Amino acid sequence: MKKLIFFFVLLASVLSFSQKGKAKGKTSPTSKNIVLTKVDNISAEIITEKSGKRVVLFVKNEAQIDTLEVKKLDKADFKPTNFTLKSYTTQGKKFYYVNWKEEVKVDTKLKKENGVVTEDQLWDTETKKLLLGNTHKSSRVKETIFLDANKTASHDVEKNRNEGFEFALNPDGSFNLKTKSQTSSYAYNTTSERYEAKSASKASAPAKKKK
Repeated sequence: MKKLIFFFVLLASVLSFSQKGKAKGKTSPTSKNIVLTKVDNISAEIITEKSGKRVVLFVKNEAQIDTLEVKKLDKADFKPTNFTLKSYTTQGKKFYYVNWKEEVKVDTKLKKENGVVTEDQLWDTETKKLLLGNTHKSSRVKETIFLDANKTASHDVEKNRNEGFEFALNPDGSFNLKTKSQTSSYAYNTTSERYEAKSASKASAPAKKKK
């Protein structure tokens, strides 16, 4: 029970932080921007400014263009794969789902890692609010572990590693956040204008094999 309560507190803090959202500046689309994808009146683009690069959503309305910040880019060689922007409807509201993946590779004498970072965001472009921002990383890691202080003996350890929550958007516009041990469901509340927890369920233990 204590673990379940802690899980909800952790998720609540993640959602609370993510729902702040960002709508910065009066930046406009230009020919120098890199267009990632377009849908409806929205264009996802990589823009370059004096302060660095950003991924933004340009939302074109009748009177103006809103700029919503999706991600600040810490590295110049940002190469997302499967960048997706699509609309969905829940509780009579139209929102937008942004998703992309980035490959992660580490290759040193002591560590080799091949992983994928998945980013998922839900946007209310009408209110310029980020409803959810979630990051999940899955990787295969091979590390050399030393067995003594003098580092004269070692062995290699291989393992699969998962960090964060796996995200899944459901057909009705609700979503699930999943870890190895538990899945939580969230639905949009029109009164609070945010996603709220519906339920949580623990993953069932694998059946024991008969000897």
